[in-house]
Amino acid sequence: MVVVVDRLGAGWLGPYGNTWIETPGFNRLASQSLLFETALSDSAELSSYYRSVWAGQHARANSCDGSNSLSALLTSTAVETHLLTDCQQLTGFPFVSDFDRLTEVPCMAVDSNAETMGDTQLARLFATAADAVLDSQEPFCLWVHANGLSGPWDGPLELREQFAEDDDPSAPGFVEVPERRLDHGFDPDWLLGIQHACAGQVVLLDACLEVLVDAIDASRVADNSLLIVTSPRGFPLGEHHRVGACDHALFGELIQVPLLCRLPEGKSASVRERGLIQPTSLYDTLADWFDVLERPPSHWANSMLLPSEEIATFRDRGFSVATGHQAVRTPGWFLSTSQEGQHQLFVKPDDRWEVNDVASRREDVVELLLEVLHDARRKRHGEPLEELAQVLVDGPE
Repeated sequence: MVVVVDRLGAGWLGPYGNTWIETPGFNRLASQSLLFETALSDSAELSSYYRSVWAGQHARANSCDGSNSLSALLTSTAVETHLLTDCQQLTGFPFVSDFDRLTEVPCMAVDSNAETMGDTQLARLFATAADAVLDSQEPFCLWVHANGLSGPWDGPLELREQFAEDDDPSAPGFVEVPERRLDHGFDPDWLLGIQHACAGQVVLLDACLEVLVDAIDASRVADNSLLIVTSPRGFPLGEHHRVGACDHALFGELIQVPLLCRLPEGKSASVRERGLIQPTSLYDTLADWFDVLERPPSHWANSMLLPSEEIATFRDRGFSVATGHQAVRTPGWFLSTSQEGQHQLFVKPDDRWEVNDVASRREDVVELLLEVLHDARRKRHGEPLEELAQVLVDGPE
């Protein structure tokens, strides 16, 4: 089972270091799972993300080069595939027709906050997913895509009000998704209200996830199921002067996402993987899980997510692309660059929030990372990439 929650950045969850939002559902799942500390989306575009996870092709690839979709491979071996979503945009993507079943949960138009958590869009979706688990026949692959923070922020007002201090302004009562580029004169109280509202939605999501996990644990497939929870992209909330999807500048708040894999029998529980992971790994991992893998894992795919003694892993770099932007991450550095030739360089993992741009002081590193980008662009899918210079692995001396 794969649960994909749109616009859920890793930094909003307790297992990834957040200390001011209580996420007991995610905390419990993390204690049972293999957690990937640095999962990087390869694109800010939802369509490109799904080409990566459903066709195994990184967003930098020019085409899908005839690869079978994951759902088509699974269906050919009698695995029941079921896509469940409240995202109308998703239903028009390539490869959706390869699923055996498509369940659309209508995204209701709302103009006010719900009275209870059970009346929200997220609760309706996750309740439908819980029912789908109970109705599925083995072997099956249930893929749940939630609009998440791209959908209405309709959680009860008390969920966001709990984060306000005595001298803070009242929690805002809006449900529409905020999008804005911040100028130097923006109102900090407005931004604080947006952050509290987002935190309330995360609390709502956490409760919905607990309901779903409980349903899985109570089902007949509990002992032999693989559960993967992740997101295609994050939601900027003031970092780098952006709120929401006002543009596609590639920074950690947009491309660093949660990724948790719960294996049967508690295998790899509470293990934290530090390698750089990208969405194409989901394709290889699930195809291997169901024993339908048609090709060897590539360097772009970063190989398998799950522990394996037979297949080597390559987790020392990650690439992301968007309209007018591209980025590369190595163990020691992160470079975000635009088509206008503007480069921003940050030391990793020390500069977690990418505040201190050191591009002007380390032009040598910028040049090396641009060459890494060029190397990936000129190589065909699956061809080995050049070995990283040691400074890109170690970071600054």
